[in-house]
Amino acid sequence: MLKQLLTAGLLLASGAVLAQPESPCITNELERDSVTAPLALEIGKCHLAAATSGPDGLPALEYAHSWFLQAKVLGAEDAQRQLETTHARLQLAAEAQ
Repeated sequence: MLKQLLTAGLLLASGAVLAQPESPCITNELERDSVTAPLALEIGKCHLAAATSGPDGLPALEYAHSWFLQAKVLGAEDAQRQLETTHARLQLAAEAQ
């Protein structure tokens, strides 16, 4: 319980660092031991949702991919599906450049 409260506090404190000015998603690194699989998955989903179509969405997609990889390493069951979705969107964004 304490670890979850500390993680939530870190999320609030680190929310000022953004992938894009209009994005509310965390981009900075958190303490390794404070990141859980569900947390990494949710941050990745935030970036994926914030990604726009075309090359402008590339930074958010790259952040999403990174967080989903971390979620997979930490054992998140949904991470592989999210990685596949993100990879497909990364390919589309790269082709649009």
